[in-house]
Amino acid sequence: MLKHKKMKKRIPALLLCILYTMAVLFGMAGCGTKQTGSGGAAPEESGAASEEGSRETQTQTESGSVAAMGRYMESTAPLPEGASVEGRNMTLLTDGRLAYFDAKTGLHLSSDEGKSWTPAENNDALLKNISADGYVSGASIAPDGSILLSYLTFEGEGASLKADASVIRLGVDGTRAEIPANMEDGDYVGKVFAKSESEGIALSIRGRVFKTDWEKGELEQLFTLPEQPEMVIFMADRMLCLGNSGVTAYDMVQGITLEKDVVLDEFCRENMGAKLNNSSDSYGGILFPGEDGAIYAAYSGGLYRHVENGNAMEQLIDGSFSSLGDPALGLCGMLRLESGEFLLLTTGEEMVRFTYDPDEPTVPEKQLKVYSLVENYTIRQAISIFQKENPDVYINYEYIYDFAYLYGEDSGSAITPQDALKNLNVELMSGNGPDVLLLDGMDADIYVRKGMLADLSDILDELAGEKKVFENIASAYKEENGTFILPAAFKLPMICGKKEDVESVKDLATYAQLVEKLRTQRPESSITGAFNATQELKQLLIVNSSSLLEDRKLNTQALTELLTQAARIYQADMGGIGKEELEVWGDNKNAWTIGSIATLTAGDMVGIMSGNAEGMLSDMGAVSKVSEDNGYVFDLWPGMDGTGFIPANKLAIAAGSSQTELAKSFVKMMLSTEIQKTNSGVGLPVNTEAFDMLSDMDDQISMGGSWKVGGREIHFSYGGPSAAAVKRLKELVEQADHSLEGNTFLEDAVVQYGVSALTGAMTVEQAVREIQQKSAIYLAE
Repeated sequence: MLKHKKMKKRIPALLLCILYTMAVLFGMAGCGTKQTGSGGAAPEESGAASEEGSRETQTQTESGSVAAMGRYMESTAPLPEGASVEGRNMTLLTDGRLAYFDAKTGLHLSSDEGKSWTPAENNDALLKNISADGYVSGASIAPDGSILLSYLTFEGEGASLKADASVIRLGVDGTRAEIPANMEDGDYVGKVFAKSESEGIALSIRGRVFKTDWEKGELEQLFTLPEQPEMVIFMADRMLCLGNSGVTAYDMVQGITLEKDVVLDEFCRENMGAKLNNSSDSYGGILFPGEDGAIYAAYSGGLYRHVENGNAMEQLIDGSFSSLGDPALGLCGMLRLESGEFLLLTTGEEMVRFTYDPDEPTVPEKQLKVYSLVENYTIRQAISIFQKENPDVYINYEYIYDFAYLYGEDSGSAITPQDALKNLNVELMSGNGPDVLLLDGMDADIYVRKGMLADLSDILDELAGEKKVFENIASAYKEENGTFILPAAFKLPMICGKKEDVESVKDLATYAQLVEKLRTQRPESSITGAFNATQELKQLLIVNSSSLLEDRKLNTQALTELLTQAARIYQADMGGIGKEELEVWGDNKNAWTIGSIATLTAGDMVGIMSGNAEGMLSDMGAVSKVSEDNGYVFDLWPGMDGTGFIPANKLAIAAGSSQTELAKSFVKMMLSTEIQKTNSGVGLPVNTEAFDMLSDMDDQISMGGSWKVGGREIHFSYGGPSAAAVKRLKELVEQADHSLEGNTFLEDAVVQYGVSALTGAMTVEQAVREIQQKSAIYLAE
């Protein structure tokens, strides 16, 4: 398995709770109600299909008498042995050979379009000129085979941590030249692109675009953009800069920005803008030049061809049918070969070759419908791999809200969740609904009670019998008459702090007592990491929501207890929070994961950590580091209903599906090691092998953050969890014997009125009555 080394990033603490999850979004599609599109046929200009084949495809499409034919099919191509993702890129040299480079294996050349590789003659000398003490944040191969690098070294720790940047040119003759790349205001170069051996472009993280001046040994600033461009390409004497703000054109001879290509600019802004990750090792979108002045654009949605200043973007490859749409793969480069094939370089262990086949249907005839309320990263990845393994299957993925919905941002849809689910119910009852459902955010019990779901007992028995899953988690929905839902992931509610504090918490009431005790010991800062009433209540609902319902009836006694103790906790919590802290974190209305709260604990900003562990790195890595540094312990977090787990990525198959066996194959893939090992951030994997693989990554990746509060700068960095932390985590997973899942509709009602009980705007009794009235009709359905 490749080791993905990442440079430490300095980011606001507020973002740490979503950093890992957001880092993989570069491969996801846009917002709103979505469905995967059709595969594209090769245009005549690309030379990949004959004129006769193109006319035939067009005739078939227009007539509608037969399925449209022609699709790019993918196969794999090898990378040089030992390939690394650090500085990974490729290009075609002026002599026609394909060149590949990364910071660990150096420069390799291929005379057969990537089927085999040979180290460049000067490779040993080239590698000696790359110090192992730093990090190659960007690399580019010039047409003559020389290498341009953006190179970072780090000095100091904590508050004294400092990054030193430089731009390095490694000539084919073994020469080495270097230009300092730090700016006085803390800005520095993070990416480079070589136009020729002597011409290079350097991009700073704050959007400055420089030209390298090797004679003077300095960088000459050309212009500045609102953000660091994702990448640049060269078209004769012009340069195109791709970024979140679109595509900026620059005349390198006249030294002026040019009028934008309206169609290309608008396409990139609308389709790539939210996906460009602006980080090392990969791109969220790629531009590359093609034949006869054509420009190609590639991103998770597919590959498109554009004639400069033309009025169309022609889709050649649909991302949903290919590795382009696999969110687990970062894009490192793409180019068109003389044969008319396309070669894609990703962060994966092989390259991808796209070859046009005129005899393949443009859209596969078999169709599998997949549905989720909110766009799901794991489903995206499973779709990509499933369709590559089953090229005769078309997966139609529909969701209502894009990923940003999880973080309170614009949903991209005017429809309410209730209306969306009513529409889904109608479709399921009529037999025209989806085959596979992801039930997160839905009232799964309704679908089970109404007999809308197929029995998945055979899948559970197979996986449990082979010990491929945590049986206690996978069996969360097992009933006497069958198993109708299988969770592919789970969240583990945990509490972390001093041993005596953790052991004192037995339920919600004793948790409230602990918070009040800690307030007497800590007159300032937050105790729990919550900074407003909404966040406080959502945090407490994690382990107490399941107590609010009994046989589809509201448990008013439990609800009264929740709001009473929550008010105690909120009053104690807010008593020590200062103005500066509220300015930084006061607007956050979402419950943070325990890893996010751990970052605050590292700065002595929290008294007790409690929340969901959802990611092995993002949460358990942070908890492990804080525990080791402070001598803390962590355990399952008890609520009114005891300790347990929260199922996630809940999979089901519609009882009326006409593609049951195909749907089961997709569900099995979602539960496979291949999919579950990616650490999506939605939850910990239920697959035991994937769980163990993710546990063993402390030397592969590191994360960090820094922020300022009240003039004090705080730093925190960590890697994967320690072996001791992993052992303890696995013990807790096996101890979590029941689901703490609550009802999302009821939780919304509790937050809507419960906040007023916490702030004193209404009494607990009044809030309970309002919640009872709000939920009465819904619970009676």
